[in-house]
Order: sequence, then structure tokens, then C-alpha cells
Amino acid sequence: MPTAPKPEMVFLTVTWSADRAHFSLLHHSLQLSALRAVPHHVVVQHEDLELFRAFADKRTQLYSSAEVLPAPVESRRNIARTWQKRCGRGATRIAGSFARHVGWPDWVRYTGWHTQQLTKLAFVAASEVDTVVVMDSDVIITPHASAADFIQPGKIVCYRDERPADTLRGKVLHWQQTACRLLDDPFAVATSFDGYYDTPFVMHAPTVRALLAWLEQRYAQPWWLTLVQQPPRQWSEFGIYKQFLRHHQTQPVDWRGADIMGYLFDARDIGELSCRFAELIAQQRSHCITIHSQSSGRQLWSADSYGGAIKRELDRAYGSLP
Repeated sequence: MPTAPKPEMVFLTVTWSADRAHFSLLHHSLQLSALRAVPHHVVVQHEDLELFRAFADKRTQLYSSAEVLPAPVESRRNIARTWQKRCGRGATRIAGSFARHVGWPDWVRYTGWHTQQLTKLAFVAASEVDTVVVMDSDVIITPHASAADFIQPGKIVCYRDERPADTLRGKVLHWQQTACRLLDDPFAVATSFDGYYDTPFVMHAPTVRALLAWLEQRYAQPWWLTLVQQPPRQWSEFGIYKQFLRHHQTQPVDWRGADIMGYLFDARDIGELSCRFAELIAQQRSHCITIHSQSSGRQLWSADSYGGAIKRELDRAYGSLP
């Protein structure tokens, strides 16, 4: 029996229960899009897996975090989850501050935000398909998206967003400093910096494998341990990958501006949100639109409230195609 041809790329989403409504929109948009045939791999925190069973189909494959993360990381993630429930969001933030300054408590290094980054790296490193497009749950695919957005024969695709150097501060500054320090590179700010840390984020599996091997050789320990030993929330898997891509490998890179990525930051007014969403699609520039998730604890709005309205706009947009 002939073997099925390997796809040119796959999609990867790492998610959990609080982002299920967002993921529903992503899944719906992919099913409508020109990218519907691309395999979509979805890694869900183990305790939330059953909540996502309804999304599984011939192109959407679910995995538990326990299947992807190294066993010690999954064990410590569960410990961190218990501590988070006990402490609440405020105390967890304080614990993170303590860990950044005095190195304790250790559990805060294994909270969901950190382990989701490790999950992405572990999954991509194990991928048999070279091009893995990471999509967070709050991304929505528009009718203008195509495979060419993520693939360039003979080159590694990577998106960037060049910004003035004098605006580099906060978390992005920390992420870039940590990436340089980890990879033994000098940290210097030129006239601009790359501020693209969003998804879709294209990752090249052989390069990720080379990165993780470099870290293990340099620090003589598992790659994931090196990463979680960094100050909590001051490292980024995308930042480290980009630094390695720029300065530690030789394959040609197709650096692209992120102008095809659209963003909506305020979803309090559903009517206004729907109008702005429809406008972004009508302008034909946005191939992907992110309605930023508020599941981090602020809960200013929820995709449960606006999901129906956005699905109607999506159906209208795709229904109007020739």
C-alpha cells in the first residue's frame, strides 16, 4: 500500500481549558479556509483533554501534554497547577517576582505559560515535517490566507516587525537580553529591533533540533532545564529561536514583514468588535486576525460572549467568495 505523501507544513496549537472558546473560532476558520487540508496538531493540558474531543477530526489531531512534555516537566507542571489554585493569581505573580530575584520558589517556573513554551519546542523538535506553523488559540484565519504565507521553497520563513530602538523595553527587552545571554551573543540595540513575538509563528524543525542540541552541549544538561532556570517570564521560546536563526545557522531565511497579521485588542463591545473584524477582512490585508485572549486572569471579556458574532462574520466572508 503506498505511503501518503508528507505534507509541506503542519499547524500546531498548544492550549488549555480557558482558551477553548477561542480555539473554537480558530478551528472554525481553518475548516472554512484554503488551508483546511493542512494537518492541525493540538496539544492540550492533560487534565483538559476531554474538553477538546469534539474538535478531533481527520485533520485535527489531539495530544495530551503528558505525551509531548518530558516526564519531569509534566510532573512539575501538575505541582505548579496545585500551587496556583491555592495561591490565586496575585500570589502567583508575587511568587514569580521572588523567583526572579532570589531563585525561589521553584514551582512557579513550571506554570502553564512556561510549560506551553516548552511544549512548542518539544513538539517542533520531534516533527517529521520541517515547517511547523504555531498558532495560538486566539488566531482566526481569514479568506485571504494561503500556504504561501508560510512556505518559501529553499528558505526558512520567519516573520518580523521592525520597531524603533528607543521603544524597546519591558518584556520584549528581557526576552531579547535572555536570548543573547543564553546563546553567548552580545546584546546590542541598533537603530531598530524585531518586536514580532505573536502567532502565527513559523518554526523550522531542523533548526529547533539544532538549537536544543546546542543548549544541551553548552550547558551540559537537558535543554528544558536550562530554559526553566531562566528568570520566570523573562525568556521567550520565539526570541531564543529567532536569535539562533539569525546568528547560529547558515540556511537562507525569508524574513517577512508582519503586515498580513491583524489585531483586535478590545472586545468589550461585541457590535463594534464585529464591525472592526469585518473591516479587517474587507480591506484584504489581514490573512490572520488575533482577538487577544484575556484568559490570563484579567477576564475583561470572553470569547464565549462574542464567538457567535465572529462566526457569523466569518461565514459571511467565506460565503461571499466566488
